Amino acid sequence: MKICNCFTHFLTLVISIFLITQCSETPLEHELDHSSLNIGTITIDNISAVNYLVAPNLGSHESLYLGERNDLDIPITFIRFPESNPSKPNYWNFFFDSTIVIDSLHFILFSKDSVIPENLKPTLYFSPDSQFNENLSNYLDFQNYTFTDWTNLGEPEIKVRTDTSTLFMYSELIWSLDTSLMQSLSDSLDLSDTLESNLVRSFAIQLAQRDSNLIELYSEEATSGDKDPQIIIYYTQSILLGDSTTVIDTSLNIYSDGDLSIFDPTQTFPPINDTINYGIGLSNGRGIRSFVSISFPADTLPVGSVIRSANLFIPTDSSNDSQNYKIFIDPVETDSSVTDSISIYETDPYISIGYPYRITAQSDSTGYGFSIKNILQNILLGNEIILGFKMVADEKNDPFESVWFDLTGDMIRPRLEIIYVYN
Repeated sequence: MKICNCFTHFLTLVISIFLITQCSETPLEHELDHSSLNIGTITIDNISAVNYLVAPNLGSHESLYLGERNDLDIPITFIRFPESNPSKPNYWNFFFDSTIVIDSLHFILFSKDSVIPENLKPTLYFSPDSQFNENLSNYLDFQNYTFTDWTNLGEPEIKVRTDTSTLFMYSELIWSLDTSLMQSLSDSLDLSDTLESNLVRSFAIQLAQRDSNLIELYSEEATSGDKDPQIIIYYTQSILLGDSTTVIDTSLNIYSDGDLSIFDPTQTFPPINDTINYGIGLSNGRGIRSFVSISFPADTLPVGSVIRSANLFIPTDSSNDSQNYKIFIDPVETDSSVTDSISIYETDPYISIGYPYRITAQSDSTGYGFSIKNILQNILLGNEIILGFKMVADEKNDPFESVWFDLTGDMIRPRLEIIYVYN
């Protein structure tokens, strides 16, 4: 794979000085007269990139979605609840506890929207079977998916919550569930069975009619618990104290431990392989990522050189208007010669090194800057061998936004600027 040879060439940076036209070297002698050290600079602008597609998974995002926006369809959102917490009562078996009477059972989601129209009230479903993996599942797993085998729990009641100044805080989507559902949620479906059933408590929401509207909800990643998807059990418990019985009314919140909105980008544009018309881009909701190749010439730095700085700059397209959009680059250590810009991969085909070389940046008015001194110095020392960088949108970005780069512009070029010290 040609783009993978670039960093192999760079490993020879312990031999001599760059002499080809696309690199410029200007030794700076000032401030070093008292020593035998010299400073050299190199600017490399032969930088290219290709897009590739990974089916989007937003399991770590702070919001859940349903509906459509920007040619992205979110048909299903999944929510999972955990096993009993050892520090709390075995709440899933309340149904079988003769001292407990369940008064009501509420399933609650929290929305950032102050107005939720009727067509955006989702239907809630329940299944006792495992349905999704928060970190791996994507739309490829749920094409033509139906809820035929799920329990339909209907649509929610909407309550708008305000603060003491009547300012909007959030909306609650509340499903009043039949208390008999506790039997389906219970660890043991048979009183004679003392073993837990390892039941999976999967819920899902779906809109009855999908159109260009979208509802946004809080995920379990967003807060420490107060706005997580949750089930509240309201119950009465009889407690024997000596010769008398005390009856107390109380409640228990059970918070989800995993959720995932399924993003379907099949109607999205542009086609990522049309780099002539659309350029190189990144998008979480569309699953667009990029592989960056830097062509290092065979001529190299003097033996024993130490890199003082190595700054990689990637300019953005002048029409790009994404604000506060963060991206990261990560050195790639394994080749994938079959990777192309048309296929949709279930997982990222490029295996990267990660910490401590993964670098995050936020754009200024012209583009993104990354300090890659650490990885380049370790290449010089022979500690690392890399094949390029993959460039990915930060998982906290708005999934409906994207960023596009200009790698062929006449005014601002992508470049790697290296300053090094040598004897």
